[in-house]
This record gives sequence, structure tokens and C-alpha cells, in this order.
Amino acid sequence: MPTPLLEVIDLSVSFGTDNVRAPVLNRVSFSISRGETVVLVGESGSGKSLSAMSIVRLLPHAARIDSGSILLNGLDLFELSERQMRNIRGASVGMVFQEPQSSLNPVMTVGAQIAESVRRHQGIRGKRLTERVCELMDAVGINESREKSRQYPHEFSGGMKQRVMIAIALAANPELLIADEPTTALDVTIQAQVLELLKAVQAKQNMGMLFITHDLAVARQIADRIVVLKEGQVVETGTNEVFYKAPSHPYSKALFDAIPSWDKRLQEGLAPSLDVRATLLTVEKLRVWFPVRSGLFEKKIPPNKAVDGVDLEIHEGETLALVGESGSGKTTLSKAVLQLVRPTAGSVHYADKDLCQIDSRRLRSIRSDLQIVFQDPYSSMNPRMLISDIIKEGMNAQNVGDSIKDRDDRAARLMEQVGLEVGHLKRYPHEFSGGQRQRICIARALAVEPKVLICDEPTSALDVSVQAQILRLLRELQDNLGLTYLFVTHNIGVVAYMAHRVAVMYQGQIVENGNVQQVLQSPEHEYTRTLLQAVPRLDNNS
Repeated sequence: MPTPLLEVIDLSVSFGTDNVRAPVLNRVSFSISRGETVVLVGESGSGKSLSAMSIVRLLPHAARIDSGSILLNGLDLFELSERQMRNIRGASVGMVFQEPQSSLNPVMTVGAQIAESVRRHQGIRGKRLTERVCELMDAVGINESREKSRQYPHEFSGGMKQRVMIAIALAANPELLIADEPTTALDVTIQAQVLELLKAVQAKQNMGMLFITHDLAVARQIADRIVVLKEGQVVETGTNEVFYKAPSHPYSKALFDAIPSWDKRLQEGLAPSLDVRATLLTVEKLRVWFPVRSGLFEKKIPPNKAVDGVDLEIHEGETLALVGESGSGKTTLSKAVLQLVRPTAGSVHYADKDLCQIDSRRLRSIRSDLQIVFQDPYSSMNPRMLISDIIKEGMNAQNVGDSIKDRDDRAARLMEQVGLEVGHLKRYPHEFSGGQRQRICIARALAVEPKVLICDEPTSALDVSVQAQILRLLRELQDNLGLTYLFVTHNIGVVAYMAHRVAVMYQGQIVENGNVQQVLQSPEHEYTRTLLQAVPRLDNNS
């Protein structure tokens, strides 16, 4: 039997000081052969990324490897010097991180960053270096590579930046590729492209791949074998076919149960339904065009039509899902509804007022009715403010409550309402998990007693179990408080679970609009069909 490309044997890692250590990985073992893809799945905090960082010895300062070994082609990486490891990283082991924006240098061109890796590991220089950079960019599907190589990361979309990271990781033709949540924040079409790209490169180079994800549907598309981690331990491992047919561990089964499967919900008639209600908010012929200027003399070129003539109605107590690729205009539209971005033309009618035509002072009085929950809860909170002050900030601005005590009591009730302890009010944002932060942001939005809540990708970066908790919470709040949601998402399972109606957005326009079952089961527009075909499935027919 041939020697595995990679062997992780009884790996144990702990955090803390010399006196107090907390175990975070406990005797983790798995192997990867050449040409094989092993997927690590589990909730946030299960030890997936830590296992990957242990392989390349890039652990945080507080982390310590307590026992075990990691063999690459039979060579124990723990016995190598740091200088020797630098030759392993990039050359033998390539790595693609979850967030490409934070991994790329914003002041270096994309081509220069790829060239840096090629030069470091292959020693190529001059004209051949430029050619190699273009070859890599072409290989990962970046067209017009020579021109694009001169651009900076901020000029690339999320999917394109991820392609750049893959090109950097492949620069030295590594034997092993580690991909840590490479598709988490991508829409389904870009996600499908990245997965196909990784599989194509792997097949061409007979490369082993360690793929880390919390999305079981994504894992289904790319895995040969699955390794399930829970609280730093391997609780189940098996082939793709066996695992998805009959997961054996209760934790694995719980992960499957937490997934909002749109196929099942629609087939069983479990998608939310709603009687016809009065129209609460109307959007008519809304446009948001951004001027684009170029060159030294700021020559005008055609504007970026982020939102281009959108008509929408949202009814009392319903959830309208807004879906589409990144860049389709979903977030811009939601911000325009709130007047956080002032529209170029059109109207937004709420409470017999056109929000586009009233001044900021009068608009402020309506703010309490229209609130938003952003995609990234951490960046939307002041890290130096206590949670109590964050929640009460809107109450103070809108004069909600008769006294300081009233506001304190309301903040306490809101914490309980979103499933958090009252004692957490005296903590700071960094002391909470991603799911807990999102609950705090929901509490903050509810503090001013809104009628309409815009949820902009509120679960996109959360693992399936935390996502399920947030979705259940939002459903319960809607039932109890009569809230109306505009729910922006690229997750079709979330649409089926949450929404009464769905609007599909493409290139700044609504191309399809109807009830959930109608749109998801019998889509009329070609783009909607393309979007649904790109959705990763758990069944064998995908």
C-alpha cells in the first residue's frame, strides 16, 4: 500500500500559559493520499482551522503542540527547523485562506503578489516570470491576465480575489493544497466556479487537498472522504458515499438536521405561507447610479447602475427574500430603502411618505420604524462600547423609554428575548462568538420597536447550527412581534425556510418575483434557473 501524502497522527494542541492549559485538539488523526480530497467539517470552534494551521506550523503564540506528529511524504514536520518549514510552505504545501481581502496586500498589484510566490519558490525571473504569472492567472480563470495583473485587490470582486489566492497557492505546484473555508462568503454561482476550479487543478496535478468547511452541501460536492470534528476530537470519518447515506454519530446527524434544506421543505409544503396583508412599503422605479470618473482629467464614463428601475412591495408581517449574485445590487437596494444611500431616481413609500423626498430631520423620526441587521456583526459594533450601551444607543437617539431605568430594563428584556444572559450587558463585543454577536445586533435593532427589519446576509458566515438558531429566533420574533422582513441572502435553503415571497435580482434589476414555491420550483427567468442549478445539494443527483 503506498505511503499517504499526509498523515496527521494523534495531534493534541492546547492554549494558555505554562501554568494553565486548555486542550483544543485531542488526538486528532487523519490521512490524505495523492489526488484525494479530505474535508474537515464541524461547527465554529471545533478545531478545523487549528488542525490546518498545525500542519504548516502557523499556530497562534498561545497555542502549543502537546503531542502527535504530522508526516508529509514520511517526513515529520514537527522535527524541522523554522527555516526548513519556510521551504515547505508554498512549495510543498499551498494554502488558501477564508478571507482573501485580508490575505492580499492592498498596495501591491495582483500580478506582483503572484510573482512574489513564483520567485520565492521557483527562482524564475525576468520575462519568464511575467509569463508564469499570466499562466497561473489563466489557469484559475482570470481572463485578460496581462491587463488584470496590473490591477490592485480592491479592483477585484470577492470571487476574483479568491481566484488570485488560489493562483498564489498553486504557484510552486504544491503536492498538498489546504483550502480553509474558501467559499464561505461567496454567492452560489461563484462558489460553484471556485469548486470546479479546485477540482480541475487537483485532477491535472494529482494534488492532495484538505478542504475545510462547515457547509455539508459544499463538502458533498468536493469530498472523497469526510472527517467530522467536535470540540477538538474526530467523532466520525468515512467516504463521501457512506457518510451522506448514513451518518453514524449523533453530532453528524445534528449537523444534517440543522441545514435548511429547501428541496425537502418545498416538497413537504413546509415553506412559510401568509394570508394577503396590507402593503407596508412600496418601492417604485428606484435607481441608484454611481458616477464613474477616470483619468487625470476625470473623464466621465457611463455610470455604475447598481440599482436600475426596481419595483417592489412588502406587506405587513411577511418576509420578502432578495436573492442574486454578489454585485447584483441587493445590498445597495436595501440601503436605498433605508435612505442610507440616497437614490438617483424613483420613490420609497412608507407611512404615506416618500422617503426619497423628505429631509434628514424628518427622516430621522421614521428611523425607529426601519432598522437593519448587517452581515458582519463585529464590524457594525463599536469594540470599545459595552453591550448595554450598544443596545441603548438607538433608544437614546429616538427617545425610547421615559427614563434611564426604563432603557436599562428594556435592554435586559431584549437580551433575554434573543436568548442571551442579562449579565452579558456588561461585556464587550470581542467577548462573544459570531452567533452571539448577531443576536446582540438583532437586539439593538429591536430596541427602537421597528416595524420593518432589513436583514443583510445575517447568517452567511455562520456554521449550520448557529445559523439554524438565528433563523429560528427571527421566525419567533416575527410571530410574536408581527415584524416585516426584507431578507437579503444568497442561500436558497434560507429562502425556503424564512420567506413568503422571493425577488431575484440581476444586474441591478428584479428579473423574477413571486411566492417561494413558484419561483424555486418553477422558475421562469433564465438567470433564476442558472442560480438554482448552482446551489450545492446533499443528494446524489447534484
